[in-house]
Amino acid sequence: MATFECDRCGKCCVSLGALIRIERQFNDRDYYCRCKIDNSLFPVHVDPEYCDEIADEFLAGDPLQAGAEKKPCRFLRQDPSGNGTACAIYASRPKVCRDFRCYHMLIRNREGAVCGKVIGKNTLRTEDAVLEKLWNGQVAAIPYGNTAAWLQKVTGILADHGYRADAVG
Repeated sequence: MATFECDRCGKCCVSLGALIRIERQFNDRDYYCRCKIDNSLFPVHVDPEYCDEIADEFLAGDPLQAGAEKKPCRFLRQDPSGNGTACAIYASRPKVCRDFRCYHMLIRNREGAVCGKVIGKNTLRTEDAVLEKLWNGQVAAIPYGNTAAWLQKVTGILADHGYRADAVG
């Protein structure tokens, strides 16, 4: 079984929306927050490069409580290096964020390089045209009801064509 590795793309933070609400501020870097999914209360420690803007936003009030449209997580920020996004509380993020897996299978080619990821129940993300054609032609129609049976069928089909499927845990 492969290990999930977060590449910090921020897509989950955008799609899940503002699931974390700041309940109390202790100082410019430390807060108590509540997760709206499981109602858990947890401390967070904001990374230094984001502490001023998080504190300023907190003092300005929560726009979601004022009936604003759905927003991404308030701790999702532009990466200071300019390469994508970053989580301002990554080291102290809540359990629901730590447990989240945006993909549940990696597909590797003959050389062992990752060439595809399976997200959701049965959606493939790949730039490998051969793998995409194989997936759409033979895998996509397999019912997903029984996970173990689905995984066994998919693994077999991929292996027959030189690919290796690794479930992600």
